[in-house]
Amino acid sequence: MKTKRLSRVLLLTLMLFAALGSQAQVVFSPVFTQIRLEARADFDYMHTEMWDTLTNQTTTDNPYGFHGRYFNFIAGGNLNDKFSYFFRQRIIAQPGHVSLFDNTDFLYLNYNPNQNWMFRLGKDALAIGGFEYDAPPIDVLFSTNYWDNIYCFQPAIAAAFKTNDGNHMLLAQIGNSPYVHYGANLGTGLGAEWRSGLLSYNLFWSGKFGHFSTLYSVNMFERPDHGYMNYIALGNKLTYERWDIYVDLIHHALAADDWGKDFAIVSCLNAHVTDDLNIFAKGAYEQNHSAEDFNTVADLDCLVGAGNSHATYGIGFEYIPSFCKDVRLHGFVANRNTRVEDANGVKMSTTNTLTANIGITWHMNIHRMFMERGL
Repeated sequence: MKTKRLSRVLLLTLMLFAALGSQAQVVFSPVFTQIRLEARADFDYMHTEMWDTLTNQTTTDNPYGFHGRYFNFIAGGNLNDKFSYFFRQRIIAQPGHVSLFDNTDFLYLNYNPNQNWMFRLGKDALAIGGFEYDAPPIDVLFSTNYWDNIYCFQPAIAAAFKTNDGNHMLLAQIGNSPYVHYGANLGTGLGAEWRSGLLSYNLFWSGKFGHFSTLYSVNMFERPDHGYMNYIALGNKLTYERWDIYVDLIHHALAADDWGKDFAIVSCLNAHVTDDLNIFAKGAYEQNHSAEDFNTVADLDCLVGAGNSHATYGIGFEYIPSFCKDVRLHGFVANRNTRVEDANGVKMSTTNTLTANIGITWHMNIHRMFMERGL
């Protein structure tokens, strides 16, 4: 019986190869153009001082130690000449706090009918402007408060148009709102956030003009009260051979009179001292002084709390040795000062956190290893 079954399998396999061979017009593209693992481990030392006006006391904390920050599996490729896919899964997670799919950053299918148009369906990053936001999380060595708090990877659909020279792209996207992870009545358990009925509407433009690049967006994020956070992000970057600098200008609006009250400014300068060594300096200021946010029971701004302001700044380095480009050593010293005020502008507390970090990032390019060995 086993011999007959094996014979049938072999016969079907031969028939399949014969059928494929007869399809002379079929374009066979590689199913995998990338398969890799990437990981990052850090040692952090933090010194935190918090002063409370109610008690007029200062408390301190000094946590430190080694920890694994990222461990990702990545795969992508072409299904044929018009369809492609991409997948990135964070393997390090917090059991019991998020569902498995929450740790899936990307799992989408692209359809490209021609060189100008693209249609996408699946788990994706929300189309938000700004260069800090655009960088892979594993490459953001220290971050802003809003970067720490936005749930940017959401199921979505998108359509994009790209110019023939590839310098400009306009993308429209509808997906779940970042607010699906905030507030009450947002589902019945882990993985049920999609039942909240909260959506986001995103229009994104990326452009390149010689040395100058842009990542701009206008966004509407539906809140649990079914109002909207209106969001504008203007990412601007200058790039030259040995240095580059970006400035992200971000504005939130919870109400019509919020202009100038709820915003963030982020900037980072990279100086490529050698082909192996990059020295960078980064700074940011964020605040939420929206009167609308003070007048509600629940925080309406999911990125910066009502009455909060954050000043973040620091310097660091990245060293990628020329003899092994898949390894990066990095380190930084950064400080964040947080001030909390009440609705009348009276200071309630301040928190100052100094962080010293050193770490290593490495990539295992499985696809390249197989190709080099002819496997």
